[in-house]
Amino acid sequence: MKKRILCLVLAALTVVSCMVAAGCSANKNEEVVNGSTTDDSALTTVTLTLWIPTDKSTTEEAILAVQEAINKITKAKFETAIELHAIPSDEYEAAVNARITEIEEKKAIEAEEAARKKKEAKELAAKGITTEAVTTAVTERVTEETYINDMGMTVVRYPEVEDTQMDIFLVRSYKDYTNYVERKALSALDNILNSTSKILKQYIYPSFLDYVKVRGSTYAIPNNRPVGEVKYLLINKRLVDELYWNPDDLKTLLDCKQFILDVKQYTDVTPLLSTVENSGMVYFSEDGSFSLLGARVKSFNGYSDAIEPTIILGTQYFNDTYKMMKEMREQGCVAADPSTVTEFGVGVIAGSPKIEEEYGDDYYVRVYDNPTFTTEDIFGSMFAVSAYTKSLNRSMEVLTLLNTDTTLRTILQYGVEDIHWKINDDNPDVIDVISSDYIMNLNETGNVYMTYPAPGVSMDEWKYGKEQNLLSKVSPFLMFTPDVYITEENAALYEQVKEYTKKIWERMEAMTSVQYGSESVFLMVEIKSNPAVAALLDKEGEGTLWSLWDRYARRKG
Repeated sequence: MKKRILCLVLAALTVVSCMVAAGCSANKNEEVVNGSTTDDSALTTVTLTLWIPTDKSTTEEAILAVQEAINKITKAKFETAIELHAIPSDEYEAAVNARITEIEEKKAIEAEEAARKKKEAKELAAKGITTEAVTTAVTERVTEETYINDMGMTVVRYPEVEDTQMDIFLVRSYKDYTNYVERKALSALDNILNSTSKILKQYIYPSFLDYVKVRGSTYAIPNNRPVGEVKYLLINKRLVDELYWNPDDLKTLLDCKQFILDVKQYTDVTPLLSTVENSGMVYFSEDGSFSLLGARVKSFNGYSDAIEPTIILGTQYFNDTYKMMKEMREQGCVAADPSTVTEFGVGVIAGSPKIEEEYGDDYYVRVYDNPTFTTEDIFGSMFAVSAYTKSLNRSMEVLTLLNTDTTLRTILQYGVEDIHWKINDDNPDVIDVISSDYIMNLNETGNVYMTYPAPGVSMDEWKYGKEQNLLSKVSPFLMFTPDVYITEENAALYEQVKEYTKKIWERMEAMTSVQYGSESVFLMVEIKSNPAVAALLDKEGEGTLWSLWDRYARRKG
């Protein structure tokens, strides 16, 4: 079974022709941990902690069983034991922060005590009293102790986790990530990523590692996974032929307007599957919902492009698409219930590149909107190594294996084989979950491509996820999040714009397509004169949306 899974992984990844060893416990590299140098050659057996969120239904018994299964692998490969801390998801961040704070406080007390003893020694020395030097070993050589287990076997004893030790843990937001970096709670990983763990660069999509850096350093390994959804424009091939249209003339949604009307007039087929939103729109609001303030990111735009915030109604593309959707509804072209439609003239459907295979025989399939790497995509799920780790090298060995090895990855995600899951009786390429005692979020346990997408789904499905990421773009507004552009100073202005947006939207929705076509220009003039809108877009002001964006854009450059 393991050989079959490995073949599936290699076929799906198409990354390396053979597996490269992730590392070994005899690593002679020196590392810097919390400001001190630790020589890993002094370490034999090591115990590390691994902190992850889990479902509330996960039991302690299941966690211990998974911990034991993981340790069978990590002890054999690295002489490293794992102490698994699986915390209910809604309690996870609080637990991690409490542990880091606890360690910081203990470290502070230790530093104060060391300073007190040093000062005391100086004072005694000034009086001519000699004291014995107090030295604290940063790392002591771990002696391989053994004991006889219940089965009468001699086994290696692994050390207990230290009072001020924390090793691998999951970070789930950009805010938390930067906060941990600021408080110096994370270990920098670049040296190891460029040496013993460089294979990770072959298993993780480049954009994840490119944009996770803070001030030029990498402090976490993002969990590789598909990003967003591709939105596809589907155009009925049969009707294109029957209505004498040239498919090359139907490249965009706006191109399809008259074709949709022709389908309505000359056929019994549903002309338009559903109303369609503008592609690539970014709205500057508290939750990202529609706002008069926004921008459009096109398929060819990238992170370094200088796209400026603007008034949405001043964007021709927005106005044309919004007006067209109004007209489609007025003409009765839109399906009342898309779920009941078996054939349509034009439609936009979101999903993976699998859509191209599913619809390609009957529809021309064009990309309407590319997936966009967002702040959540990059920073919403990544493993970091604490600055208080017992061993950075050992921690990275475990993380490397978690991103490159199917067996370890599947255990952490689905639990123990034949206890929590098993190979499907009818299809050896899929698994069935047989226990609800261990439930994890697939995106929060490592590289998703190294395990099954879901029970009953073959790993072959991941090829679509990889194709999806190849279609993706990185938003120029990556990391330009509401907590960056909404501040204490301008929060009141955003609240005013929010209420004003509601009023304008109600007026827009009450208009006919003809009215909107003739009145949108006057709406634009009115919106520009709104004090809150004008203030946030003021290029001379301080703390405005435009000034914060300008500062952010210049920092990128």
